[in-house]
Amino acid sequence: MRETAPFIWTSRQPVNPRAMLAGVTGARPRGEKQNRWFLFRREFDLADKFNSASLNVTVDGRYQLFINGVRVGRGPARCSPLFQRYDTWDIAPYLKPGRNTVGLIIRVFGKDMSWYEKVKGLWQGVFGDGGLWLSGEVEYPGKTVSWKSDLGWRCLECGAWQQDTPQANHGLGFIEVLDARKLPDGWMAHGFNDAGWDDVQIMEAGGGGPEAPFGGLVSRPFPHLLPNRLKPLAEDEVAPLGIAWIKEAAPVEGVPFYDEVYCEPLSDLAECSIIDCDAMLYPGEGAALVTTAEGNGVSILFDFGKVITLHPKIEVEAKGGEIIDIAVSERLPDEWLLNGPAPGSRITRTELLGLDAHLSRYIAKPGTQQFERFEWQAAKWMQITVRNADAGLKILSVGGLYTRYPAQARGSFSCSDPMLTKLWETGRYTLQQCMHDGWEDCPSREQRQWLGDATIENLVGHAAFGPDITLINAEFIRKCAESQRPDGLTQMFAPGNHGTDGMLIPDWTLQWILNTANHLRLTGDLDVVEEVFPSIQKALAWFERSMGRSGLVQNVPYWLFMDWAGIGREGEVCSLNAQLAGSYKAGSVLAEALEMPRTAERYRALAAHICATLNVTHWDERRGVYVDSVDTQKGEQAKRVSQHSNAAMILWGDAPEARWPRMVAWMTDPEKITFTAAPPIANTGQTLNEETGVVMANTFYSHFVFEALAQAGRLDLVFGFIRDRYGPMIDRGATTLWESFEPTASLCHGFSASPTWQMSARILGVRRDKSGGRITFNPNLLGLDHANGTIAFTEGDVAVSLLATKRGFEADIALPCGLETDIIPPPGYRLIEPFDGAHIEGSAKLIFEQI
Repeated sequence: MRETAPFIWTSRQPVNPRAMLAGVTGARPRGEKQNRWFLFRREFDLADKFNSASLNVTVDGRYQLFINGVRVGRGPARCSPLFQRYDTWDIAPYLKPGRNTVGLIIRVFGKDMSWYEKVKGLWQGVFGDGGLWLSGEVEYPGKTVSWKSDLGWRCLECGAWQQDTPQANHGLGFIEVLDARKLPDGWMAHGFNDAGWDDVQIMEAGGGGPEAPFGGLVSRPFPHLLPNRLKPLAEDEVAPLGIAWIKEAAPVEGVPFYDEVYCEPLSDLAECSIIDCDAMLYPGEGAALVTTAEGNGVSILFDFGKVITLHPKIEVEAKGGEIIDIAVSERLPDEWLLNGPAPGSRITRTELLGLDAHLSRYIAKPGTQQFERFEWQAAKWMQITVRNADAGLKILSVGGLYTRYPAQARGSFSCSDPMLTKLWETGRYTLQQCMHDGWEDCPSREQRQWLGDATIENLVGHAAFGPDITLINAEFIRKCAESQRPDGLTQMFAPGNHGTDGMLIPDWTLQWILNTANHLRLTGDLDVVEEVFPSIQKALAWFERSMGRSGLVQNVPYWLFMDWAGIGREGEVCSLNAQLAGSYKAGSVLAEALEMPRTAERYRALAAHICATLNVTHWDERRGVYVDSVDTQKGEQAKRVSQHSNAAMILWGDAPEARWPRMVAWMTDPEKITFTAAPPIANTGQTLNEETGVVMANTFYSHFVFEALAQAGRLDLVFGFIRDRYGPMIDRGATTLWESFEPTASLCHGFSASPTWQMSARILGVRRDKSGGRITFNPNLLGLDHANGTIAFTEGDVAVSLLATKRGFEADIALPCGLETDIIPPPGYRLIEPFDGAHIEGSAKLIFEQI
């Protein structure tokens, strides 16, 4: 695709052809200003009749594409610059016969972000940061006309956006400050005079033929362009549910603009005023009139009712020069105290990852206008402060553009326990806020695609949305492989500002492998498996090189995460080695699917050796549990025991089933379970008695504890824990699920949504346990009066209805055409008449009777 058009950029940015030799000449890296904004435009003519039109676009940074003043879309999707993605847009609906104008706003970060990687070395020294590539076609009857990025474009580095603003935090973008008075008026319109704008240049340097220096070496940016396989994000207008308070804001001297909204004194309105304040909640029904005075501003706190991912937006009628600050947050500082937020509670900054100032500033021009923040952000609360509006500012509407990946919510669940019903839906909604151009850990603090989080998010996505999330996970798998280091480890999130070698989480590489096996099982997508399997082999080889004489990985370098919990991490770590055995087993499944029997057999042998060793070295017969670690120097077991190690041994470590009852009894004993500190997410905890206690899994690893207990036939304990740990969240009014069981960190975290998967997979009992056409039906009411729901597959939706009876329960199941299911009665039940088969097609009513 790269050959269809060149990259272009402003002619004002110098090109240094010799910089391509910087690696051998020792030249210093090229520096560019960060947070630059550019406008690009071009006009062209179309004949009266055309059949279709499409446009491929990518940039170094992020863009918004407009045709004839209407926004077509945004992009590109997060990616490594070595595997740059481009978007394909159907632009036919935006075109018209005659003159048309294409415009782009491009933001060049010049620095790594949570979801963006700056080019380092390579062509960056030659051209600097930035670059635009377009390749389009218009289909006419009998011919095709191509158009592209070339010298016919005009561009402008736009000073309407303030360039020297700080980042919101260490991962997210720079604070946006836009002075609308400085925007070129009508720049997207036909006939706009762009004579004062800059020419563009083709981004190509060097050449000269075979006898030129270095054989005519040519430098071009982004040599590999790949299609973005994801769907464009869905966007819908949303308004706040209401206004929490309106205050007068007194100015504070000597603080930067981004601190004003957080620290200026607030009081009841006195010098300032607001008339008809509710009108701004209802677009098209009038306007609120805000008047400031005596240097004071008017601050308004809006409540969206729940965390939502949006581009904050405001429409005003202004005299010009009014300042509007928009701060958003997922919380108020005292929101989760017993009595809730105090009257007048305001948005504050929590400096976990730097500044943590999630705000933007807009300076109005005369007339009616809209401001919409360029980047999206999570918000439950939005605080708007109007300044310099002594002549009055009309606010026509306040709200946002709700954005998320357009997955259809084909899954459903309800039951006789209202808390579980609400929890399932809360998990679904939580995940949707963590799905955009990839999986995200959380939409507020980071927006990073962490490798381990995606293991759980993928399963929850299949329960809540079905096949629509397949593309997200397939792209996730690819981008993890694209992040791989030469030694085999992947980055801990991909792509993003991980610093390449800044910090690594080896167990996250293993989670990626487990996720890939789940992906094959749930979707049958062998193409992506074949694409990344060489990278998986390279990753598993890293762990093999890290093994000691015992055949276990020991003293693993970097950050051994596993969970936000105080597990043992020194020496030979049980949970890590068991997870490695599981990853070798997953690798063997993938190898078999790719018809690589020798590799599959080798991985099975490695897994078997690890499991056999763990079952000897880490088993504490006296206590009936597996210890977290063994000291490799002394050969002694550490005393510390965790739910993590014992769950891992059931799931992946081939713990003998005869041991399961003792393990389960220890790891689920309320008197032993200890919630330990794990800063900075869980800053406080209980003191563990290493002889008698067990480290409790936090929200992330609770998923694997649930899976292990389900495998051990103890769904009663699974849902006991879910009620005990998630019930208080729901009872306290959480609208999204927290990163920890207390609201000490992110309040919307995708990996915390495991209960949604558990209810669909364990209560409704519909799962795809093996790749192929068949599914498993293993329902279990677990004392509920009834449960109903839908699980979506590629073949269609499976509908289940369970109803308790005096003898057990009845199950109605409806399967789409071509999908068969194997029936497994839950423990303590048997399948009786009127159905006596082991599997079904179509629809059936089944009766399960207690034994």
